[in-house]
Amino acid sequence: MSDRGIELERRGSRGKGSRRHGAPLWAVFVLPVCVVAGVVLALASPGGVSGPFKAPAGPPDTLRATRIAVPRTPTVVRTTYLERAVAARSPRDTIVSAMTARYNVTHTLARSIVDASMEAGVDPELAFRLIRVESVFDPRAEGAGGALGLMQLMPGTARDIDPKVKTKKEIMEPGTNMRLGLKNLRDMIERYEGDVRLGVIAYNRGEVAVDRALKRGKDPENGYGQRVLGARHHGGKPYTGKGLIEN
Repeated sequence: MSDRGIELERRGSRGKGSRRHGAPLWAVFVLPVCVVAGVVLALASPGGVSGPFKAPAGPPDTLRATRIAVPRTPTVVRTTYLERAVAARSPRDTIVSAMTARYNVTHTLARSIVDASMEAGVDPELAFRLIRVESVFDPRAEGAGGALGLMQLMPGTARDIDPKVKTKKEIMEPGTNMRLGLKNLRDMIERYEGDVRLGVIAYNRGEVAVDRALKRGKDPENGYGQRVLGARHHGGKPYTGKGLIEN
């Protein structure tokens, strides 16, 4: 073979190799167009370029895998039932709570005083004040002059009110003691036509002594009325009630 033929054969083999291993000509033009289109679509999407890479909505993958319940924000507790409970409280319960707090007595004792005073037609607050002064809420209290129980009743006075009550034990029983003592207090207030101060003083001194002082034009006050009706030892508030209630 001549030198020219050998040269032509070499050129032909090089051309065939380049066509076999090189990229098609159309791909060279299409690839840049696809890249540009992808960038444009990513920028135009609502999430921007970072949209496809955001964490998925909902619970983390670990919670999905373990099937643990997704934590929820607790709902606000409805207080309707509490409002109804407060509104449903009776005046008796309100007084019991107030007097329990003021005089630091047991709820049971406060309730028994309220019940006894309402039964007798006496303002419960006035009953608490008088018992605070007389016995400091001690049902076993015994005075030097023979007065007994919560309301410091004299045995003679107790028997005058209820002849069936005869023994010291009967007079000191809290229910009986308050029943008789509050009736005596009510009688004294009514005797002086609703004058609470004179009725309270008469409970302590007796109506004879009060009547005598009034006839002489003197004030029968001996300090007892002020101790019962004043602010000291009674939550810092003076008594402003009428003394008696309708039972």
